[in-house]
Amino acid sequence: MTTTELDLVDSTVRTIGERGYVVVENLLPAPTVDRMRTALERLLHAEKGRNLHSSGHQRVLHLLVKDPVFSEALVHPLVLAVWRRYLSEDLICSTFSANALWPGSVEQYWHADHPYWTLTPPWPAIPLAGQCIWFLDDFTEDNGATAGIPGSHRADRLPDMGDSWCDDGEILTGPRGSAIFADGAWWHTSRPNRTTALRSALLVTYTHTFCVPQEDMRAQLRALTNPSDIVVRLLGGKQYQSRRDFPY
Repeated sequence: MTTTELDLVDSTVRTIGERGYVVVENLLPAPTVDRMRTALERLLHAEKGRNLHSSGHQRVLHLLVKDPVFSEALVHPLVLAVWRRYLSEDLICSTFSANALWPGSVEQYWHADHPYWTLTPPWPAIPLAGQCIWFLDDFTEDNGATAGIPGSHRADRLPDMGDSWCDDGEILTGPRGSAIFADGAWWHTSRPNRTTALRSALLVTYTHTFCVPQEDMRAQLRALTNPSDIVVRLLGGKQYQSRRDFPY
């Protein structure tokens, strides 16, 4: 990596530790974003009948199996450098999906992501997960951009505000191709989409190899043809698995 890229890794890791999240703009070039956006829109329309929630949010799962173009977000060198520094050199992907907000969609409730909603406080002192939210469209205050609360990753509990707006909240905007880097314990939500256009994003969470991932990523790995070594590692192909038989 160049000196400029290493400086960006340093500042990103530092800001995540201090505030819980940071927006890094223009990480993906426009042609890559275009390919991902086109592939995602095809999937959204194909799955709309069964996966569109009444809130106007639509999730698309198993992205790597459905189109290889999305792997560029998973293995982005700067992203991996940040999470290897913040979490551990031994990373796996916990979940990789897309979320789209159709026009008229409503706000989410405030929440922290997996694995924190599986844990009873007090939470472990070390960070367990890191999330990237990739902007496939511009994120604006009007189209459902993600919002977060600074310092909430140190709250050591889940939020209890429901979908009520918090005065400490910040709406995180930026151009397509940008990404939010966030500690998995941060409190966040998405705002209503008051525009007439779709707002879409990719959601990638990384965790330690000793943690249980949110999705069965090894099952997805088995469905891929000739995955790269880094994809194999991130999808748990090198993760330790118990192999001792139960003694009868």
